Amino acid sequence: MGQDPAKRLKEFHGKTVAVETCRKQTFIGRCSRFEKDNLIMVDLDHFHGGWDENEETLESAVSFGHWPVIKKVFIAKADITRMDLLVKTPWKGEVRSV
Repeated sequence: MGQDPAKRLKEFHGKTVAVETCRKQTFIGRCSRFEKDNLIMVDLDHFHGGWDENEETLESAVSFGHWPVIKKVFIAKADITRMDLLVKTPWKGEVRSV
């Protein structure tokens, strides 16, 4: 992975993220924190295969949300090959009063 995901914790903390590991697994869930070289994720789902093999699942999760079936998981930071917020493009616009 090019950038250390722990350095982006402020961006990830409490938000839904997708994580791919070198073990060909993809996780979708809430990023809790990094602790002793492990990423702790909560309220998540797990899929076999990497990011590319789960594109349809990831697209569905972006549109409709994910179904949390696992309460908590610890993922070794060294195993993470890709990690990003689960959004197509972040919303950018002006906040308008109603």
